[in-house]
Amino acid sequence: MPALAFVLVSPAAQAQDEVGEFIRAGKEDASKLVRAYAEPAGIALGHNLNSGWFNSGQAMKPGRFDIRIYASAVFAPDDAKTFDISKLGLKQIRTSTGAPFDPNRPVLVPTVFGEDREGPELTVYTRNPLTNQEEEVVSFNSPPGAGYDVLPFPMAQVSIGLFKETEVAVRFVPKTKADDFEGSLWGVGVKHGLKQWIPGVAAIPGFDITVFGGYTNLTSSYGLDVPLTEDNQMYATQQQQSPTYYDGQALELKTKAWTTSLVVSKTVSVITGYAGIRYSNVETDLNAVGKYPVVAYRTTAPYAKYVDDVVDPILVKMKDAQVGGTAGLRLKLAFFSIYGEYTFAKYSTAMAGIGLGWN
Repeated sequence: MPALAFVLVSPAAQAQDEVGEFIRAGKEDASKLVRAYAEPAGIALGHNLNSGWFNSGQAMKPGRFDIRIYASAVFAPDDAKTFDISKLGLKQIRTSTGAPFDPNRPVLVPTVFGEDREGPELTVYTRNPLTNQEEEVVSFNSPPGAGYDVLPFPMAQVSIGLFKETEVAVRFVPKTKADDFEGSLWGVGVKHGLKQWIPGVAAIPGFDITVFGGYTNLTSSYGLDVPLTEDNQMYATQQQQSPTYYDGQALELKTKAWTTSLVVSKTVSVITGYAGIRYSNVETDLNAVGKYPVVAYRTTAPYAKYVDDVVDPILVKMKDAQVGGTAGLRLKLAFFSIYGEYTFAKYSTAMAGIGLGWN
């Protein structure tokens, strides 16, 4: 399985099939539901991409390099496992009894990181212009969570030492396709040694201090399948009933993650311990593209039900930033090294990997 396709088995892909049902509620309510349900995964993915950039506080010397392969995982906090659907201000969605959700009576339902159980039944209503009464259009349950709160991600990285204790790291995955998934990734990071600029510190053997900055860009797309339901065939045109008419539906995820760290390390023989402070910033756009069938009433005579083609119905922008403390260990034996680290933050991350090279 290609590295990016690995995301398909994580909570980040759990929303793929659920978004289709949300869209049937119309743009406004669907966007609110998608944000509440999927935002924790979009944020977690970005913080995960910001981990694993370094394994010591020392920049490599000019011409030296290493190739690293590692796996990282991010852990969702408890408050990212549920959301209160009564606080979303839904317009067309009601409870199973047809009553609007009462913001004074919390209704907690799973996010993508929540328990593997369905939430309450949601019923979509639209107003009949002839009777001026609201009528039920479709019902579905709020989707279950993945059943676990960990989002894993594999990565490969090449680092090379340049001049003046400056090291450059590069991540790159070309466009990858697997079934309904397509994605690509690239990233670049720079580490610079500060020890050389601090009088007195340069003389301390085995001690190093560096500053690091890195940026990662991930673009992925998941195919969606939101067809006409059997109940709605009667309201569709002949063209809309074509088996290929709603092809091209997809869920797009674009993540930009950048991070800065101050890292200190101490090397004793073949073991290096390192610790630092990490700032992590995440911006993720989640878009549903293509056209989707949504039942509505015509606003002019004969005021009949019809299938409205809603185009590109969802654009959700998610942002987050956090500061955390990082600690790790590296064991280096000749050209081979193994290492692991943990970052303590709201969205904590753990990482373990191996490296090969002359560093």
